Amino acid sequence: MKRNALLVGTFVIGALALVVFAIVSLGGGDPFQQRLRAVIYFHGSVSGLYVGAPVTFRGVPVGQVESIGVEFEQGSLDPRIPVRVRLQSDAIRVAEPGRDRSLALPELIRRGLRARLVAQSFVTGQKFIDLDFLPDQPARMIGRGREPEIPAVADRFGALIEQVAELPLRETVADLRNTLQALQTTLATAERTLQSSSGEIAATAQETRRMLVQAGRTLQELQASAQATLGSVTRLADSTRETVQDARPELQQGLRSAREAAEAARVAMTRVQELTATGTPLRADLDAAVRDLSQAARGLREWSELLQEQPNAVIFGSDR
Repeated sequence: MKRNALLVGTFVIGALALVVFAIVSLGGGDPFQQRLRAVIYFHGSVSGLYVGAPVTFRGVPVGQVESIGVEFEQGSLDPRIPVRVRLQSDAIRVAEPGRDRSLALPELIRRGLRARLVAQSFVTGQKFIDLDFLPDQPARMIGRGREPEIPAVADRFGALIEQVAELPLRETVADLRNTLQALQTTLATAERTLQSSSGEIAATAQETRRMLVQAGRTLQELQASAQATLGSVTRLADSTRETVQDARPELQQGLRSAREAAEAARVAMTRVQELTATGTPLRADLDAAVRDLSQAARGLREWSELLQEQPNAVIFGSDR
């Protein structure tokens, strides 16, 4: 009886161990692997993060998200979102000569371990947590030290993604579609206009070609005429040069005669000026002659006036 009870108890214990092992195995865990639990506090939105989301270190899976909650500060009601994660202790180790050893989580945080949300897919919007050493980022602790806390830093593209999400994409796409439709209509109108104008453009081009041919002929005629005129001018210049060269002795003789005549006239004027100068005898004789002529003219004027008044004064004389 006691032997049967022992066998039954052993079987029950083995069955329970198998059930526990199966549950742990189906849950993605390893019952013989040591795990670390930590909490990460986010102030912004964690939209897209889900329980079971992977926790990676530079792309290498090192754990997963266990729970996501919401907490409020007692006084200010400032909301914060605690995300509890479970890390594999053997995933991050320090290689030393001869042996490997794992680092404690507080030591990793002290050396700059930080957590941030990363978009897993822009289509689905799912996110995961990525760990990295960022010693330049300040460690802002929010928890009360009851469990290890990994400081959170803002995603490099988080603000940009939020701004893009707030954009009126539907209205923008609608406006873009309307603009494309208007552009397509304008292009179609322009194409019809070009097609209707192609005939006129061809006719104009042909007429222009004919005008250019006629202008070329006219230019050729003008060129021939200009060449003939240039030849005539050249011959006239040559003839004029020969005529000037032939008449050059006569011209030089005439110039010498004119120069001599001008010199003689200058000498005569000088002599006349010397004779008529004030104080010369000729000038005094001329002044006396002019005075005599003036007196004679005065007497003739009085005589003519007397004859007009007394015509018989020639016979009988005058009482004046």
